[in-house]
Amino acid sequence: MYGSIEFGGTKIKCASFDENGKVIDDCWIDTKNPEDNLEKIGDFYKKNPVEALGVGAFGPIDLNEESKTYGYIQNTPKKLWVNYDLLGNLKKQVCQKIKIVTDVGLSLIGEANKGAGEKLNSSLYLTIGTGIGGAYIQNGKLLNGFSHPEMGHINIKRMKDDDFKSTCTYHEDCLEGLACGPSVNKRLGQNPKDADINEKAFKIAANYIAQAIYTYTLVLRPEIVIIGGGLINKEGFIEMIREDFDKIKGDYIPVKESCEYIVKPKLKNDSALIGGYLLAKSL
Repeated sequence: MYGSIEFGGTKIKCASFDENGKVIDDCWIDTKNPEDNLEKIGDFYKKNPVEALGVGAFGPIDLNEESKTYGYIQNTPKKLWVNYDLLGNLKKQVCQKIKIVTDVGLSLIGEANKGAGEKLNSSLYLTIGTGIGGAYIQNGKLLNGFSHPEMGHINIKRMKDDDFKSTCTYHEDCLEGLACGPSVNKRLGQNPKDADINEKAFKIAANYIAQAIYTYTLVLRPEIVIIGGGLINKEGFIEMIREDFDKIKGDYIPVKESCEYIVKPKLKNDSALIGGYLLAKSL
């Protein structure tokens, strides 16, 4: 069997798959302190032993296989996880054959192979949730330099009169700090699920996300942009992003219609776990 784990900001999702990609068992664990979380993960895989494991983790995470700290969570806002040897502890708890990518990278592997990006040579995935992260895949390979991209921390041009205090610990004008789920929640003063889509907070967030997608499009020229995460499920929100993207882009570069270019995940909430299965099977 093959294992898949998505380490998310609030939940850790674990699953075991058979050879053909059928889910045998799964579980959700609240993201808390690493020792307790890894013990629960170990308990799950003792009941569901696997020969290989595909993992997606929140970051930053060291993905340089030549590094002494390969597989370590780095300077994350989740203080209990800073400098945590995720790979080493997973090997102790689960199995020896493990491949780690970012959480958004894992979702992209699923979507690029079995979802919205299937049959395309290049896809970009952006997740708008507790934070904002992005990944890009071309010809079946995730783009990484000396480490993974940090697409959520690019600078954004603020709209006039937007004096919002960024929720990012490190940057006052980055995409994540101005447009992630907690930022929109703070702007609204309530859960985005309960708010009117016409509230200014949604219009601001949509504009900033559209700015970012235009930047990614100029640099990487993906054939499709897939947006996941909880905020994108707000009815009418993706349409706002598409509308602003079209305004920002103008006629400068040819891309397909925005309703086909900027889309939601085809695999919905299963993108990452399916990506983990595919990653594990490739080992």
